[in-house]
Amino acid sequence: MRLVLDTNVLVSGMLTAGNPPGRIVDFLRAGKIQLQVDERIVAEYEGVLSRPKFRRYFSVFEKDFIMDFIRADSEWHVCTRIVEGLPDAKDACFLEVAHEARVPLVTGNLRHYPGEFRGGV
Repeated sequence: MRLVLDTNVLVSGMLTAGNPPGRIVDFLRAGKIQLQVDERIVAEYEGVLSRPKFRRYFSVFEKDFIMDFIRADSEWHVCTRIVEGLPDAKDACFLEVAHEARVPLVTGNLRHYPGEFRGGV
């Protein structure tokens, strides 16, 4: 399955293995999910997962492992569509890659992606 994974889902999956985002991370590690990414998404994943507050939940090794896996196994995109007007402009990259790859965007913050901006995603 190909999809775009919002950072909140990746973080939640890294924090709690038994919840639905945790299962998504399990599927990712098992090669059942191929993430669709661009440089902005990978930079956000790296930045958020590197925050000191997460060290008590997962090790630097675990963070580096998942980031190495994401870099190597994801399908990379260069977006030609620009999405403007989202409640948080930093979320645009996720929607832009989902549009470009024509895949679902999995998020825990649907309110960050109002319907008028999704255009079929």
